[in-house]
Amino acid sequence: MSYCPDCGAEIGDAPQCPLCGARNPRAGTGPDSEKSCAEPTSEKFSDLRFMLKDAEEEFSGAEKRTIVWEVLSVAFCIAILVLGAVNLFESRQFSWSLYPIVSILLVWVEATSFLVLRKMPVFRVLLSVLAPPVFLMVLGFISKSPRWALGLAVPIAVLVESLTGAVSLVIGKSRQKGLNLIACVLVAIVALCIGLEVFIDLFSRGAVVLEWAPVCAIALLPIAAFLLYLHYRVIKITNLRRLFHL
Repeated sequence: MSYCPDCGAEIGDAPQCPLCGARNPRAGTGPDSEKSCAEPTSEKFSDLRFMLKDAEEEFSGAEKRTIVWEVLSVAFCIAILVLGAVNLFESRQFSWSLYPIVSILLVWVEATSFLVLRKMPVFRVLLSVLAPPVFLMVLGFISKSPRWALGLAVPIAVLVESLTGAVSLVIGKSRQKGLNLIACVLVAIVALCIGLEVFIDLFSRGAVVLEWAPVCAIALLPIAAFLLYLHYRVIKITNLRRLFHL
């Protein structure tokens, strides 16, 4: 039998004393009460999990990418407006602000191609490939010296993009991926070095005089050939673990 801890009245299993209203310390301590307390808690956690799951499933992947693109677009617009306003207030004309504005536009174009144009792969690749050369040309005209852009920067950008596309194509078409991919990257590095020296010589000297690029080719091409030999001959006909007793 339970008694009120305050007034001493007999209260039994009542949750509180009917005389003074004091709480019964023995109420709600049995197994039934523990079960009743645990069930609402578990139900609350299950409801919370369902709510979180519904929140995650509320937006699809395309919708999430669109939201990210919209946020970036608004942020870039604010940055462009601020840069232009500061430049106009300071010098009453657009001068230094054109460089960060054009850079921001380049990032926005690349973000648009990767976030929004996923269902148009041809236009997506075309836009992402044309953006860097156009950016370099615009920088050349802004600086009032387009010669370096047209004669050096744009050819180097086209070369880098071409080699990157070729390596990506080879990797995508390769059935067996291993040492052959490393060899492909080494060959691309050799082609990049030769192209860089050719463009630099034509821009600065007007004639091609290969000096350091052949050294890179002599150092890297044998390694690439050895890796291709290992990939297509040794690894194909034997097991390296057995060969080296591993």
